[in-house]
Amino acid sequence: MPTTLIVIALALAGFLLSRSRFVRELNTRRFMPVIYGAAAIYLGVRAYGAASTHARAWPYVILAALALGGGIDSARGSGIFKRS
Repeated sequence: MPTTLIVIALALAGFLLSRSRFVRELNTRRFMPVIYGAAAIYLGVRAYGAASTHARAWPYVILAALALGGGIDSARGSGIFKRS
């Protein structure tokens, strides 16, 4: 139950913060996709570890998907994918 509440709180906080001007400006920086990517990899490893021990892996999968989506959005916003 505590893991479920933490996942819900993090998802809601992320959605609320994504609307703020500060976070939108921060996401346009070139280092943010790397941070999001590292978070997605970490959470993916945690999900694999939980699945291999037959524990609940869905909280880690959801957070990894959110981090991966944030990384992609941040990479688009920072101009990494733009052609020169």
